[in-house]
Amino acid sequence: LLLLLVVLDALTTTGRWEELHGNYILRPPPNTAPRALLHFLGGALVGASPQLTYRYLLERLSSNGYLIVATPYQLSFDHLTTCDEIIDKFEMVAPMLAREYGAVPVVGVGHSCGSLLHVLITSLFPDTPRAANALMSYNNRGVGEAVPFFEELIVPLFSDRERNGSKLIKAAIEVAREKYNGRVPSDEVLVNLIKELPSPVPGQSVNSLLGAIGMGDNGLLSSSLISIPKPLRESLTNLLAEPTFEALTSAGVTPLLMQSLDITQQIPKLIDEVEVGARDFVPTPDAMSSAARRAYRCRRTLLMQFENDSLDDSELLESYLKEAESVMKMKRPMITIDLQRKVLDGNHATPLLGPLGGEDDALRDVLGSLAGVVPGNNNVEEEGGTDTAAASNNIIPVENVVDELVAWEQSIYL
Repeated sequence: LLLLLVVLDALTTTGRWEELHGNYILRPPPNTAPRALLHFLGGALVGASPQLTYRYLLERLSSNGYLIVATPYQLSFDHLTTCDEIIDKFEMVAPMLAREYGAVPVVGVGHSCGSLLHVLITSLFPDTPRAANALMSYNNRGVGEAVPFFEELIVPLFSDRERNGSKLIKAAIEVAREKYNGRVPSDEVLVNLIKELPSPVPGQSVNSLLGAIGMGDNGLLSSSLISIPKPLRESLTNLLAEPTFEALTSAGVTPLLMQSLDITQQIPKLIDEVEVGARDFVPTPDAMSSAARRAYRCRRTLLMQFENDSLDDSELLESYLKEAESVMKMKRPMITIDLQRKVLDGNHATPLLGPLGGEDDALRDVLGSLAGVVPGNNNVEEEGGTDTAAASNNIIPVENVVDELVAWEQSIYL
């Protein structure tokens, strides 16, 4: 138990991370002027907590002299609305950082869906200029191709509001949020959860079943009837909730738990969008490709793909951006465009790899005793001695990504 607490403590230590207006900030080393501001967007689902899921990659870039702004986003079928929300968050911190560091070039860095969003921002949002874009594992697939059996299974399953489970997941998340914040869940929150629990009748929640007999919302299940007595609530709070919260907070676990909820809460959001008729992304893949060909206006772009990545569409994007270059040169014949595509060892998940605790050497020392359970530890003891293969297999590909990004970014200003 002590070892677990130490691991979790190191894993969730915020260290150099700051949260500002919904963005996560990593500054370059002290007394170091930033080479550039890297505006980072992660992939689908994992992009909701980039400071957790891409921690090692971003900390390594920060240590190389970059100012990092990682903007979390909630995945949606509507990419345009997502871009609006991302830009709103970014523009809350950009002026503040500009006053602190002066004029610093802004480089968009994205992975998977985050790369697609950067292409959209650069193509369709002219008030958000970028000095350059670095796009890893660009992916532009329709829902039907990205999600197997979407029309045959997912749509029928999630189109029925009473059976799709969205309300139950939301209610469970609210209970978890109160618990992780050191509170015994309120009567109202508990009642909402009970209402959405499955009933003995297949396909019916407790609330819908009671509603059928006139005992639903405003009936039998209400916070006035189902309530934790005040003395019991106070005892549970004093003896369990608050001490547990204080212990988890002291160990640094609470942020990890809350961030996991940020990722989880995207699921009912997507279910709700399917329920109201979402069947593909907005814009569709064809419209997305057309926007890139006609309106992409970034003069310096790096496309980074990995050898073992069947989800990658970087080669297609390269052809579209070459068309965009022709369009730009028709308007400005003297303009120079730098478009590069690099292929590295790895797969679609490579940017997510590395020690879970980032650059925290203390964490890696602790993980050395976990016999390779966590990727990235470099002191794994086996019967034959110390095995560093697991560490190398996870860290080296990410280090190659960092090296490639740094070398490219430095070269474009020569």
